[in-house]
Amino acid sequence: MNAGEAVAAQAGGVDGAKNNAGEMQKKDKPARKTEATDTPEKFKATLADLDEQRTALAKSAIEQLKPGRPFDPVVVRQINKIETKKNRLIVSRFASLLRKNNPAVQAIVHQIIEI
Repeated sequence: MNAGEAVAAQAGGVDGAKNNAGEMQKKDKPARKTEATDTPEKFKATLADLDEQRTALAKSAIEQLKPGRPFDPVVVRQINKIETKKNRLIVSRFASLLRKNNPAVQAIVHQIIEI
């Protein structure tokens, strides 16, 4: 038995020590840094970039449409992936704003969600 296990055994077992360590990490762990929690400018830039990607894919798909040529459904899937990513990003932003526990921010987010 090493020193860590001896201390854990005295404190209530190895599992208890692991649980206590996990609780400490959860409390000390800062929020994840994502596009949704970045500054509003970065968030808007990310949304604009996703819009540009979607628009470019749509334009290229329209340009590829010619009589006698089959339509490529892969482009539609790529556009859907971009739209899904954009929607998830927006929902994450709302969730991060709600976690700030500011009543004014929460009221605004709830109003936006109801729209």
